[in-house]
Amino acid sequence: MFQGFYRLTSGMLTQSRNLDVISNNMSNVTTPGFKEDRFIISDFQSELLLRTGNKVKAGTTVIGEKSMITAGDGTVTDYSQGTFSTTDSALDFAISGNGFFPVQTDDGTVYTRDGSFSLDDEGYLTLPGVGRVLGENGPIYLGTDRVTADSQGRIYDEQSDALLGQLMVVDFQDYDQLLKGEGNIFTSVGNAVQADAQISWRTLENSNAYPVEQMTRMMASQRALQSSAQIMRIYDQLISQMTTNLGPTQ
Repeated sequence: MFQGFYRLTSGMLTQSRNLDVISNNMSNVTTPGFKEDRFIISDFQSELLLRTGNKVKAGTTVIGEKSMITAGDGTVTDYSQGTFSTTDSALDFAISGNGFFPVQTDDGTVYTRDGSFSLDDEGYLTLPGVGRVLGENGPIYLGTDRVTADSQGRIYDEQSDALLGQLMVVDFQDYDQLLKGEGNIFTSVGNAVQADAQISWRTLENSNAYPVEQMTRMMASQRALQSSAQIMRIYDQLISQMTTNLGPTQ
């Protein structure tokens, strides 16, 4: 019975962390280019199947010492592409396929799938609140928002058809190199390589965190948390009763 306290407490802490991840996904369902996170939960049963196999028992490994508590095994990011939405802004872009837009900040280069760009006070293409968008020759200077663009990310002046700049798309061989920041911004500990991607103009990539799916996960996690709390109260009552019944007698 006392071991059950550890299992239930660990379950409550784990579900609380899971709810934090889901809440962050829910708050970014309308953030362009946002990639949802998933909290991976590990317990003794899943570790047992991992070590011994479910149906195929070949290549099994010794279990050894393994705690029976429920614990978080880490948070992973789902990089799958979101749906596209057409916009009226000439400075909105979306990447079709893998890749990221590099953005220059005071702390170095960051990467994003959010193509909801604008112009700063000096006429440079910028991601608001983050920094200037990088092209093949550095920050992209447009000087005007009356532009057109093609599928290669080349941006032209709407009136003269003069080439103003070209968007650059980069990618990574291993997405484990990416570190997620706030919202839809990533940093990397590895080197980015230029990617050959199609770019859609006047289009934004939607978040891949879907409200109904996130709400379903949230309800399941809340029920698991509430169930653990209720059973803990029952345990507490049983222990109190046991202590009373086994107390000193005359």
